[in-house]
Amino acid sequence: GPTSQGNGDDTTGDGGGGGHPDADPSRPDARPPGDAADCGQQTEPIAVENLGDPPDLLIVLDRSGSMTAPIFTIPPNFTPKWSIMRDALNQLASNYQDNIRFGLLEFPTDDDCGVDPATAVKVPIDLGQAPEIAGYFQNRGANGNTPAQLGLQAALAHYMTVPVNPAGRYVLFATDGEPNCSDGDAAAETVAAVTALAQAGIKTYVLGFGGDFTSGTVLDDAALAGQVPRPGGPPHYYAANSAQELAAVLDTISGGIIVPSCSYALASAPPDPDAVTVSVDGAVVPRSTGHTNGWDYYPDAMTITFFGSYCDEIQSGAITEVSFVYGCPGPVVD
Repeated sequence: GPTSQGNGDDTTGDGGGGGHPDADPSRPDARPPGDAADCGQQTEPIAVENLGDPPDLLIVLDRSGSMTAPIFTIPPNFTPKWSIMRDALNQLASNYQDNIRFGLLEFPTDDDCGVDPATAVKVPIDLGQAPEIAGYFQNRGANGNTPAQLGLQAALAHYMTVPVNPAGRYVLFATDGEPNCSDGDAAAETVAAVTALAQAGIKTYVLGFGGDFTSGTVLDDAALAGQVPRPGGPPHYYAANSAQELAAVLDTISGGIIVPSCSYALASAPPDPDAVTVSVDGAVVPRSTGHTNGWDYYPDAMTITFFGSYCDEIQSGAITEVSFVYGCPGPVVD
């Protein structure tokens, strides 16, 4: 069976024994290696099952009249973009409402060019908002122009009224067209609004949905200003031109803002807490009772927590799987 590795600042390994296959008669609780091999094993993917504190994500949604049109495809698809977006955001909120504090802000708030900051937030930022988002779409259609810059300015104003979330504050700016409704340069004003969000510590994901966008447009500039551009760009914004692409992009963005926790709840208490082998991506991790670099076990909470570079790599996504193997009670003779 697996022995405690005895690495790091943990010193629970037995050692010795010379490799004899029989148990030591002077130690009646000892057993030969390989006898009653594992007393338990638990493998955890680094995914939404094990999460840190939920971040904030305010959806800044384009409800302009062009969202009532279908996406141009061959063969044609006559489903309005608004309906596709509704279904995708409802699914997103349903999937992640316990892991992300969703909110929703619309632009325009009238059927023209207006954005009233007092009424633009239709769903406040919080956990469990899937029913509220579904209710919004049941009662709201698309109409009007595309005052994106005003919507993003309203997003910043709203964030200034809610407590700073140390787990992260984000905007998902979703639009199907270029901004307008300005006496000046609507594109420059939109990028400036995203820049102001970034300066306040709020990063903006930019999603171009079902539109005829080209690299170098305002969406590219906004995505760079938002500090979370699409990897591998240009284009630096996320593009989606079908329901399937939209769902995939929303999953990618949501997965990118959820920070994995460095603590793992065990399904059962290890029979012998000093005979636990912890591995990440197949590599054994040393125990670190000094909580510097490795793992330690908290029996009261039945959790294993990683420290140092191991925690950093879990949170960065460099580690994809954690496994725990429980040894049986009593020493193992090597």
